[in-house]
Amino acid sequence: MKTNQNDALRVVFSGNPFEAEVIRGMLETNGICCIVEDHTSLVTSYYSGVGGDMRVLVSPSDAEKAIKLIKHKD
Repeated sequence: MKTNQNDALRVVFSGNPFEAEVIRGMLETNGICCIVEDHTSLVTSYYSGVGGDMRVLVSPSDAEKAIKLIKHKD
């Protein structure tokens, strides 16, 4: 995923690890590159990935499309 140094990635989803992986698959299937970040590892690395808060991040140019896909996933 290429981003300009001044472009910060945007968080488009935050939830449990299972939900984050489902969202990642849906976004990538629709041509949106994304990163899944374990938000809990920033605080408690010992417990990272154990049902904690996962965030899905995309480039700013893909954020609007990603949010629309996530809202209409059901």
